[in-house]
Amino acid sequence: MKELTTPVEDLLARAQAYTKTSLQLFKLKATDKLAEIISNLASGFVIVVILALFFVNLNIAIALLLGDLFGKIWVGFILVSALYLCISIIVYLFRNQWIKRPVSNSIIKELLMDENLKDDQLSD
Repeated sequence: MKELTTPVEDLLARAQAYTKTSLQLFKLKATDKLAEIISNLASGFVIVVILALFFVNLNIAIALLLGDLFGKIWVGFILVSALYLCISIIVYLFRNQWIKRPVSNSIIKELLMDENLKDDQLSD
């Protein structure tokens, strides 16, 4: 024979099923966001490494060129180093405006972006 359930028992069973489904949905959305953030970081890291290698070689070439122009190789390397010291000081002074806020905003935007907006942007 089939068991008869009261409306309260039925409601509790549905609430429990809804809770389990909501938890699974939350886990899937969190996993999707995490995977997207990690993939963005990984691709950005690869690009940064390639650009770093390029700029190291370019800086060595510029230092050698300047050293040749001034007659002493070490002078070229000192000049390039001084330029990077100046750039480092400027970046340090403006780090919140140029680095911290944009990165924070980008992460927050990525975490809070609605799936529907993402689907609409992809279809455009």
